[in-house]
Amino acid sequence: MAQKTVPEQPKVAIYARQSVHEEQGIKQQIDDCLREASYRGWQVVGTYPDDGTSGSKERGPGTNWAKLLKDFDDGLFSAVLVNDVDRLTRNLTDVLEVRPPKRDIRVLTVRGGIDTDDPTHDFSLKLLVLMAEREVKQKAQRTQRYSVERRKLGHPTAGRTPHGYRWVPDIARDEHGTRYRIDPDEAADVRYMFSEFLSGASLGQIARDLNTNGRRTRAGARWLNTTVRKCLMNPQYAALLAPSQETGKFDIASIDLAKCSPGAWEPIIDEATIAVTRGRLVGVKPNHQGNARRWLLPGIAVCAICRDPVQSARGETHPTSRVDGSGKAESKRYHAYRCVNGHFMRNGDIIDEYVSEVCIAKLSEPDAIDLLAPREDGIDIALLNSQRAALDRSESTISSLIVKGKMNAKAAEEALDELAEQRRAITAEIARTVSTDPLAEVVASGNARAWWEDASLARRRAVVKVLMTVLIKPVGKGKRITRGEGEEAFDAVEPTVGFEWREKRERS
Repeated sequence: MAQKTVPEQPKVAIYARQSVHEEQGIKQQIDDCLREASYRGWQVVGTYPDDGTSGSKERGPGTNWAKLLKDFDDGLFSAVLVNDVDRLTRNLTDVLEVRPPKRDIRVLTVRGGIDTDDPTHDFSLKLLVLMAEREVKQKAQRTQRYSVERRKLGHPTAGRTPHGYRWVPDIARDEHGTRYRIDPDEAADVRYMFSEFLSGASLGQIARDLNTNGRRTRAGARWLNTTVRKCLMNPQYAALLAPSQETGKFDIASIDLAKCSPGAWEPIIDEATIAVTRGRLVGVKPNHQGNARRWLLPGIAVCAICRDPVQSARGETHPTSRVDGSGKAESKRYHAYRCVNGHFMRNGDIIDEYVSEVCIAKLSEPDAIDLLAPREDGIDIALLNSQRAALDRSESTISSLIVKGKMNAKAAEEALDELAEQRRAITAEIARTVSTDPLAEVVASGNARAWWEDASLARRRAVVKVLMTVLIKPVGKGKRITRGEGEEAFDAVEPTVGFEWREKRERS
C-alpha cells in the first residue's frame, strides 16, 4: 500500500496595513496572523507592516509592500498571509501584481478563509477587491460632498491639530459643532512666539527660550527654528480656514490670507497679527545657522582694554585643600565671560545681575521717555495699544447690535471689515515700532522692573544694545568679585564694569 504524501507547508510572509495610524491596529493584525500560522503549522519568514498607508493608492518604493514583492522575487517565501482581503489591498491593480501572470504568490487570509491555491478562491479574492475598490470610490464622493458643507460651516479637517488647540471628538462638541478647543498651556507658547517675533527676536532665539523654559512640542520634542516658523505662518491661529490644497503637496507659504474663510473656532491671535508675521516670513529664505544666545552680554559687552566683543565661556573652580586636612571642596562649573585676547575670564552671573539692575534703574527714571528715539511721524506706542483695544470694543458693540437686530448683516460685515483693516494697520505699526526701538514697549509699560523680569532674553539683549555699551574690566589674577547683600549688593562689582551711554538717539 503506497504511503500518503504530506503536502509541503508554505513559507509565509505576514502583511499588515492600515490607512490611519492607530496604536494597536497593526499589532492586532500581526498577532491574528501569527496565531493562524501557528495553528496551521506554517513557517513565518517575516512581517511587513505598512502603518498609515492607503490600500487604494499606489504604494511607493519606500513601503513594506514594495519590499514584500522584492523578497518574493528573491525566493524568500511562497505565500502572503493577511488578516483580511482589504488589509492586502483595495485596488485590483495590486492583485495583478501578486497573481498570475506577473507573480504567483499564494494569498491566505485569516478571516474569510481565502486560499488562492483553490481556483474558486482566486476568483473570490478579485471579486472582494473589486467591491472594496467600488466602496472606496463611493466613500470619496461622499467625503467630497461633506467637505464642501464642512468648509461652508468653517470647520477644519480631522488632520493634525495645531499646537495650541485640542481636537474635540464628535461626542464632546457643542451645539455649533466646534472642533478646535484652546489648550491654555500650549496657547501661551503660541502667543509667546508671535509676541517675541514681532519684537525682533530671531526664530532660533525663540526656540532656545522655549526649550530653556522647559516647553516642548506636543510630541515631546525640542523646539526648532523650523517648527517655530511653521507656527508663525499658520493662519489657523487667527481662526482662518485656508483654501484646500492638493493632497501631499501642502505648502503653508503659498496660502493667500485673502482667500481664507472664517473658521468656527476661537482664535489665539488676531488676523492682523498673522498678516504682519507672514509678511515678514513669506518669501524670506529660512536661516538655519541661528543666532540664539543663552546669556545677556555675549557679543554686546566689550573688553575695556582691547574693545573686542566678549564671548561666553564655561569656567571651573579649583578649590585648594582645606585647613583641617579634610581634602578639597568639589569643583564647580559656572557661566563666564572671557576676552578673546586673554585679558580676563570672569564670572558672568554676577555681571549679568549687575547690568540688569543698572538697566532697570535707568528705565525707571522719571524722564525715561526721553530715551526713546525721536520719530518724525510722532508714533506713540501707548496710544497705539489703546487704539487697538478700542477697536476690539467696537467689534463687540457691532456683534451686540446684530444680536439685538439693530444692524443688518451687510452693514455689519462692512463695519467689521473696516475694523479688521484698521487693526491690521495698527498691529503692523506696533510691531515696526517695537522692533525699531526696543525701549518703546518697556517705557510704555510704566513698570521697568516688572517688564524686565517678564521679558525674554532676546528683548533684554535688545534693550541693552540700545541703551549702552558695557565695558568689562580685568580684576587681576586670583581675585574674586562677589555680590554682597542689601544696599551694598554690587559695591564690589561696580568698579569692574563700566558703561558708555547712548544718550543721543538717531531718528528712525
